[in-house]
Amino acid sequence: MSSPSRSFNPEDLNCHDRDLKRIQERLSQEVDYFLSSQTSLLLDYMDDISKCLGLQVTNLKELRDQLARGLEQVEATLETLNVEAKEASQGEATMEALGVEEKEASQGEKKVVMKESGQNQHQHHAVKSPVTKSPKHGLSPPAKVKVQESDGDADCSEVEVEKEDFNTLFG
Repeated sequence: MSSPSRSFNPEDLNCHDRDLKRIQERLSQEVDYFLSSQTSLLLDYMDDISKCLGLQVTNLKELRDQLARGLEQVEATLETLNVEAKEASQGEATMEALGVEEKEASQGEKKVVMKESGQNQHQHHAVKSPVTKSPKHGLSPPAKVKVQESDGDADCSEVEVEKEDFNTLFG
């Protein structure tokens, strides 16, 4: 068994050699083109991402500045509210103190009216004007007492009027 012999023609070998070199050159060019086109697309994509990120950074900085301004406004409002609350509590304490003084003054006036009406029960009827607050210190000057002559007997309507006046003043 003998194998058929092949004959090699040097010209055929040269032709194959040239074909392989062309393929190698083309392949190299095709690979370079493919890589450069893909790289170019990738770089363009990365540029777009970079621009978007830059815009996001700018937007976030603006939002941060807006939040900082809002926070400053909230802090200023809180400070104002704290000052107002402090002033209000001081005002309430002042009002309470004036209320105590007013109560003491009205109790003193009650005693005077009761004493006068007890001594002159059938001779005089005491009529007082209500105590009002003065803007300066909270109390008006002591109420003036009007003395009326009585006919000696107190009828029902006069007693009712005195009760209403008393309840209005001290009730």
